[in-house]
Amino acid sequence: MILPNKYITISESLIGLSACILDIISDKKYTVEQIWDKLNKDYIQNGKLRNKPSYSKYILTITYMYMSQMINYNEKGVIFNENITT
Repeated sequence: MILPNKYITISESLIGLSACILDIISDKKYTVEQIWDKLNKDYIQNGKLRNKPSYSKYILTITYMYMSQMINYNEKGVIFNENITT
């Protein structure tokens, strides 16, 4: 589920969803709900992702990204890209 294989496509894997989320966040700061809304608008409705991830999988991806130090959050719960300094 983390890595794609012959049964799990890149867009269904946590790494593939992480790439989409990092593209959304880029150098801005968003809440969890704002990222979910932008993911649905930019990737699901435009057909860039074939299968819509469940909200549980989305939260699992956010957790994976935090544990991998791709993203971080501040005291207000706003998520930002850890690797881009603003």
